[in-house]
Amino acid sequence: MDDNQDIGILSEVRNAIGVEQLDPNMLSRANINPKTGFATDYLNVFNEAVMLFGLLGDMPEIIEELEIWEYLDYKEHFRRSSFQAKELAIAVYDLIAEDVRAIFDNNSRELGEMIKNAINEAKDLIARGENLTDFSQYTCFELQSCILILDGMIHGNDNANVQNDVDALFD
Repeated sequence: MDDNQDIGILSEVRNAIGVEQLDPNMLSRANINPKTGFATDYLNVFNEAVMLFGLLGDMPEIIEELEIWEYLDYKEHFRRSSFQAKELAIAVYDLIAEDVRAIFDNNSRELGEMIKNAINEAKDLIARGENLTDFSQYTCFELQSCILILDGMIHGNDNANVQNDVDALFD
């Protein structure tokens, strides 16, 4: 796409009232789910941390990489991203129903807090000289389970059930 096409598409998006008014093929080509308006690229924020936790059991020094991990909300992720359609992803996000965005944002914030807490726990375990294998495996499983909930929202699973699943994880 050239710059003129980008401007035209962004103008179309900004004039739309909801995601359902947008060309689903255009969204699909940009790796944005046409049903929900979310882009899976956002999950990279969390998948990076899971990958590092997966290495932690064998390489405790990877904690240095985890310590610099930073939670990014949806818009900030795309602002900093090299994702080709990042401006489109942000503009479409603004069209998603506010209640759906609120659930998604809350889930992603809670996941970010879980990651930060796990980083602190890992630092404590390392300081005590404990083996990190079980911790690493459990943490990866726990985080991947939460990522699947966000993934379900991105791909259009029922939001009420998604919130119930998230609530159950934190009980």
